[in-house]
Amino acid sequence: MTGPPANRSEDRSNVFLSAILDTGSQTIPIRIRNISSRGALIDGPNLPAAGARLLLVRGSLSARGHIAWREEDQAGISFDEAVNTSAWVARAGHAGQQRVDDVVAAIRRSDPLPPTAQFSQEQSLAELSVTLDAICERLTSIGEISGPLGEELVRLDAVAQSLRVRSRRKK
Repeated sequence: MTGPPANRSEDRSNVFLSAILDTGSQTIPIRIRNISSRGALIDGPNLPAAGARLLLVRGSLSARGHIAWREEDQAGISFDEAVNTSAWVARAGHAGQQRVDDVVAAIRRSDPLPPTAQFSQEQSLAELSVTLDAICERLTSIGEISGPLGEELVRLDAVAQSLRVRSRRKK
């Protein structure tokens, strides 16, 4: 346990973003607490040990790197290549947003759900992930979310991230 570096060469954006760590043998839902172009501070249960190679995934974004340090449920990631922090902290837009808007509008009016809300068995993991991402984004835009509801939203987003990672492995 070496702990976080005392002097950083770059400013970090303080955030609260859900993401997935893919170690190749497991996927772990985590939260990104701050991020710079060269690294990130994450927290979550069962984090890999220092030195572990990983792929950090958030929506359509991903970054390869390794665990630079770890203390209990927090760790620092060092990215192999610089990332665009603006893209990582921006609200994600999704192709399925119109479908989500249609479903939410129907629910508010107490109308039957539109055909676009029906999910087929043929729907891919990637499509399901996009749909879940859109739902998560819509829920976070409703207003202040705190406590247990916030934790459940992080878990829901982690499921979406996990589906996306698994869909990439199938290709």
